Amino acid sequence: MNISAKDQLVFSAVMNLYCDGEGLPVASSRLVKHTGMSVCSATIRNAMARLEKAGLLYSPHTSAGRVPTEAGFKYWFESYFALSELAQYWQPEQTQLVAFAHTLAQKYKVCCCVGLPQVSSQQVFRVEVLDFDGDSWLVLLIDRQGQSSNICIDKPNLQSDALRYQFATWLNTVFSQQNLVEGLHRMRAMANTAPAQCRDSLAQWTRQLAQQLGSDNSIVVGERHLYNQLAIETELNIGVALLNWVEDKLALKNGVSVLLPHDLPGEEFRDCLILSVPYFVNHEYQSRFCIIAPRSAQLEALITEFNVIGEIRG
Repeated sequence: MNISAKDQLVFSAVMNLYCDGEGLPVASSRLVKHTGMSVCSATIRNAMARLEKAGLLYSPHTSAGRVPTEAGFKYWFESYFALSELAQYWQPEQTQLVAFAHTLAQKYKVCCCVGLPQVSSQQVFRVEVLDFDGDSWLVLLIDRQGQSSNICIDKPNLQSDALRYQFATWLNTVFSQQNLVEGLHRMRAMANTAPAQCRDSLAQWTRQLAQQLGSDNSIVVGERHLYNQLAIETELNIGVALLNWVEDKLALKNGVSVLLPHDLPGEEFRDCLILSVPYFVNHEYQSRFCIIAPRSAQLEALITEFNVIGEIRG
């Protein structure tokens, strides 16, 4: 996009004034007053008109000042911040994750959603799959001391004893001498080696195992800020479901990523955006740290917080 240097300065100033936690339209007089630009309001208005013509700003009402469009947010994030270079291979302690979430939520009035995989030291020695009832198989993950984690999973449509034995044999290969969390990672990684008749159900079974083992867990902090600021009437689906959706959307992207309103899963998020960064333990991917924020939140300051935690390379 061909934007002059002068107009880029005006655009940056509009974004900073709009994203101050208040989200008020930015008038030319306000921009001159708060930025100290040595130009008259008419010059600023002309620049704003050009930015509006470029699709980066719009005026919600006559003489109301300008606010950024979604295209404006996209241009701002892509042109003014090196997001992918921030917080690469971030490896925080779990206590740091929780403290960081609480700090950001309180300081910036945003919502933080953090995936918290629960690492278990239990090492699996043997796996059994039993015919539990008409709808379920019972998976027993047994350690050397005979202690077991027992999880019910839904039967496949074309279930049989032979298929159950095949699936149990495959699970023994996957989980052998692994802890529970590593076994779940291997289930995903080795999915193409599972019995063919099990593959359609494998993603669902892996999720059921993860949820019931407690490794598919999250914390949500500051959700009330979204309800208070955006007057949302429907319940926001924030938690593991949102984290799973973000993971699918961003795949293996490292550093800080931004999801704009049109990227988000429901109409209830139409005035929000998400800042997301993956985190690692011993250089292995664990989950994501997500900030769900109103578009008017102090976004540049939030991005600076990720800059402060630094880049940790493997």
